[in-house]
Amino acid sequence: MFNYLVKNKNYLILLFTLAYVAAFGINAFSNTNFEFLYYTFLIIILIFVTILVNQRLYLDFFIILNLSLLGFFHLLGGNLWFQDLRLYDFYIIPGIFRYDNFVHTYGSFIATLALYSLLSNYIDQKIKQKFFIFSFILMFIAMGIGTIVELFELYAVIFFNAARQVGDYYNNAFDLFFNTLGAIFGTIFIYFYRQPPKFIRRINYHDQ
Repeated sequence: MFNYLVKNKNYLILLFTLAYVAAFGINAFSNTNFEFLYYTFLIIILIFVTILVNQRLYLDFFIILNLSLLGFFHLLGGNLWFQDLRLYDFYIIPGIFRYDNFVHTYGSFIATLALYSLLSNYIDQKIKQKFFIFSFILMFIAMGIGTIVELFELYAVIFFNAARQVGDYYNNAFDLFFNTLGAIFGTIFIYFYRQPPKFIRRINYHDQ
């Protein structure tokens, strides 16, 4: 059973993704939530693009899994309500950190890891050795992707009258801030993934 799950892990993630997209799509349609029907359509496009990319450029299972979870968290945030409060507007840390901030941070973090996975083999070794420069390249690309996401939210405001749900300029600025924070976390994770600290290398050496 375990071997079957390992062998078919990508297909199982695809089935999980299609299942929650269908479920949240039906829920959004039944509640005339056109904003999240629009987002559901965008996630379907993202699934298609991910499949195409993975056929040509190998994506690690960790990346595929977390891209799927990101889509799940996003659709959950707009479809789950606590009385009159959307999950997206729920404060994980009261007055400081909302579920929306978590999704933006997590999304930018995963985008940075995915970019590293895709670009690492095509970046000149001299640049990769200067990780400070390489990390800024990854961060700026990830932040650019975050800006594109904000443009898609703008389209939701224009075409689906979602200004109240999407938020004002203050909310937009915080989205960009947490996108940046997620990209920074991503580059820190990559740094330790590429070159573990000396004390960890010593532990690993003594375990051998």
